[in-house]
Amino acid sequence: MRHLLRFSVLWIVLFLLPPSVVNAGERETVSFTSADEQKTPLSGLLVRPESEGPHSAVIMLHGCSGMLTRSGKLGKRPAFWSRWLAARGYLVLMADSFTPRGLGSICKVKKRPVKPDRERPYDAYGALKFLLARPDVRPDQIFLMGWSNGAMSMLWTVKADAPARPDDLPHDFRAAIGFYPGCIKLSQIDYTTKIPVLLQLGEADDWTSASPCLQLITDASLRGSDMRADVYPGAYHNFDHPTSKVKVITTRNSVYKSGQKEVHVGSNPKARAAAIANVAAFLDSFAHPGNIQN
Repeated sequence: MRHLLRFSVLWIVLFLLPPSVVNAGERETVSFTSADEQKTPLSGLLVRPESEGPHSAVIMLHGCSGMLTRSGKLGKRPAFWSRWLAARGYLVLMADSFTPRGLGSICKVKKRPVKPDRERPYDAYGALKFLLARPDVRPDQIFLMGWSNGAMSMLWTVKADAPARPDDLPHDFRAAIGFYPGCIKLSQIDYTTKIPVLLQLGEADDWTSASPCLQLITDASLRGSDMRADVYPGAYHNFDHPTSKVKVITTRNSVYKSGQKEVHVGSNPKARAAAIANVAAFLDSFAHPGNIQN
């Protein structure tokens, strides 16, 4: 019965993917600068769709483990989402905030040298300016997606009065999506955003709890923001990973009272399939008709 369930979920996921997802876009290394005063050099991986442009685009922000594995390869989760997005007609830029700064994973670093409310919003806007200068990108259709630490960075980036937003920006992000961000600090301020935001949350997440994010959405919505969330029962942190088995890990951060936490992480096939469908529906509600590929 268990094997039959896994087989059924696999077919659900495959059904949700466009036919070209396996063959979508080659990855290309690109260089750009952060929008900070130092113009910090950054790099990323660019994935172009097979269709002709100009394209809608998505900037992806990685979590605290970084964009690359210890061996320097792209992780399975960003590999999947970048292929999936490219197969749907989006040009994808995976922005790397860590490797150019000489950093790997910072999940077990207590005092983190790069923060979602400090450096990373500038990195996101540097990536946006990079895409705005490309003729193969639709400047009014650039989306921002983030995971965990990257989702927190997304929320700080699209904050209505974000300090990182350049004054001379011709087009801002069209909308944003975040997977399991930490929302405690944000829920304690008068947070608003001018663009629509969709959060994907695990109900069982004991690393970044869904509750503060739901409170953030309630409060921000009362202030006029367009924020919404999908909450997946039984899903832990990292529930959209293609193959990660549920396990317990230790994470360190100076914001924790004890300095560290033991948390669950791992895939949830049912939640993952639902999230793929919900992200597709959200993006398609904004995208140019020619960008949507079935």
